[in-house]
This record gives sequence, structure tokens and C-alpha cells, in this order.
Amino acid sequence: MKKQRLGVGLLSAALLVFGSIAPAQAAGTLTIWVNSGEEAAYKAASADWAATNGVTVNILAKCGLGDCGLSKLGPAGTGPDLFVATHDNTGTLVKSGVVTSLNNVINRSAYPAAAVEGVSFNFGTWGIPISISNIALATNLELVPAGAPKDWETLESTATKLISSGKAEVGIVTHLDGYFLQPFFESIGGYVFSNKNGKYTSTKNVGLYSKDLAKNASLMDKWLAEKLFDKANTYDGSNFNNGKAPFAIVGPWSIAGLDKAGVKYEISGVPSIKGGTARAFSGVSAMYMNRFSKNKFLAKQFLTEVVQSKKFGSAISAANNTYPANIDAAASIDKKSVSGKFGAYGALCLPMPNVAEMGSVWTYWNGAFADWASGKSKFGEAMKLASKNLNSALGN
Repeated sequence: MKKQRLGVGLLSAALLVFGSIAPAQAAGTLTIWVNSGEEAAYKAASADWAATNGVTVNILAKCGLGDCGLSKLGPAGTGPDLFVATHDNTGTLVKSGVVTSLNNVINRSAYPAAAVEGVSFNFGTWGIPISISNIALATNLELVPAGAPKDWETLESTATKLISSGKAEVGIVTHLDGYFLQPFFESIGGYVFSNKNGKYTSTKNVGLYSKDLAKNASLMDKWLAEKLFDKANTYDGSNFNNGKAPFAIVGPWSIAGLDKAGVKYEISGVPSIKGGTARAFSGVSAMYMNRFSKNKFLAKQFLTEVVQSKKFGSAISAANNTYPANIDAAASIDKKSVSGKFGAYGALCLPMPNVAEMGSVWTYWNGAFADWASGKSKFGEAMKLASKNLNSALGN
């Protein structure tokens, strides 16, 4: 208890220091890497602080998957001070030694526990959550005037009737891989690693070919055969956008295309064959600090005064059609809006595993989906082999 109070006291003192001498301490340059297409949003959200404190904030579109190349660029001194990545990369970033602990920077009470858990690894917190994104079900309201299906039976029967009548060519437009089919995969009993209340308990327990999945695997073969899933694996000019599919699995990044196509749609959760809602993966976009940054004091000040503010969280989420990780920012979202509906489903979703072994998971899991979708193997056979290969790669 004394240690906890001491930590809070030190953090409070640090914030007071920031507030009292900010202009003098802040002057300098910060380089921040973000995802392509997000530069303008980050520049706008950082502009007032930068001007007030005399800081040059360079926002560059150089980050993406994995460690953003920092395992090589960091030690060479050519990396950024801060960078944005999704939380599932946390384990890899920590094991690569390219990030700095933010235990004494993050205000945990400002975020949902699941968001903080997502950027935590090996008893440390390494990122500041910014926004939460997830896929959801889009329903074409011209083909399905009744609106989003409340249960799996309704979804399946609606899709098959529309296909048999010639009004639709396929049921659900989606990419046939682990990320996009996660809610269906979990619905029939599969899972990546065992988890409890969103926390992954062990990478020793792989569920790609669990007993329940083995028992229900033929359902995926049936749904593929009856064209419930679209093999096209595309969204550009897709059957959903062209009015030839009643449903699609979409993310916040899909909304601009749907609106441009003029599709009248509704966003909702994915119903489970077990009843209730099937959980998709949720991803936390977060800002991390490069361990090799020469401007750590200034970077921490930016994380404290800008990134953790309600204003910043609202601005970035609005620009990207995502849901704010900041609780105060999320409270201001209209629940009937597209972002609000994504967020409502996201609250029920399962955070992606953030362990370093996820690279191997995606390799074998997505490979199994590809073999199944191409007709190379049945679903159960593909997942049985993927499970065997993954367990071998993990040394289980």
C-alpha cells in the first residue's frame, strides 16, 4: 500500500512539474510514426499543444504491423520518439526491446480495463490506448427490411432464401481468414488460446481444433457450400456494395466505401449459433515510446497532456470512425451513430491476444482458412493440421 501511495505521489509531482514549467521544458522536436492515412488527424489533434509549448511535432506515416522495423532502426538512432501500433503487437515489441514502460505515465482509470490489459505484458504497461476498433455485421436494409438479425437461425434462413430466390448471390461478404471469421469460429467452439474474462491464461492451450470445433467443423463446410460465405475475399465492387448480398463483415475502415456506394445499412453484432452474440476480436490502437528516443521527457509530457486527453481521443476516433478508448470521450459518442454501434458490439468482443507468438498463429490459422476456402481440404482437417503445426512451433 505504501509503494502504491508513493507511486501516485511521484506521478502527481511529475504532473505538477509539467504544468509549472511546461513551456521551458517542452521546446524541442518530437517525431511520431502513425498509420498511413492518419497523419492529418494526428497533426490536427496535436497542433494546439505544439504551438503553446513551442514544439515541432513531426507526424510521419511509417508504422504498420509488427514492430514497425524498430528492432533495427531503434538502436541505429533512426526511429521515432513515439509510434502508433495495435495492441496485439505488444508482446513482440516488448520482447524485441524497442519500447519503454509507461507504468508511471498511464492514467489507468481513464480507460476500460480490457484496453489497459491489451497494452500490458509481463507485468508492465507499454502503450497509451487511443481508440478501439472491431469488425461488426452490416445488414443491407433494402434486401432485409426487418433489419439486423437477432439470432443465427434468422441470419442463415434469410441469406439462404435470398440466394435461392435469385435476389442475392451470396450471404455474407467477408475475408475468409482468422480475423474476420473469428466470431463464427468461436461460435462453433474454436479459440486461439484459452482465456478468462478477456485475459489469455496460457499459450499451451491452443483451441484451433478443440473438441467442440471438431464436433461442429462440418457446419463451416455446409455454410461454404450453400454460399453463406463469399469466396471473393474482396470489398471493392463486392456483392454487398452492389446489392447482391444481405450481409457483410465490415470494420470502421469500410464505412466510407459503403456510404460512397449508397448502401442503406445497419451495423450490429454477429449472432452466435449458441445463442446470444459471437465475439469478434477487438483491437486497441495505442501509442508506444521508442526505448532509444533521445526525447523521453518531452515524449512523456506529450503522452500525459495530449494523448490521454478526452479531446485527443475524440478527435482521432472521429477521424477514423473508431471508438475512443478514453472513457470520457466514449461517453460523448451518440449510441445510435455508426461509431456508437461499433462500440456497443466492441464492448462484448474479445481483445486480440498480444503475445509475441501471434506471428505463428496467423501463419498457421490463416493458412488453414485458405486451404478450406480453396477447396483443398475440409474445415476440420485444415484446423487439425494448423493446430498440430502451431503447437509444434510453440514447443507445446
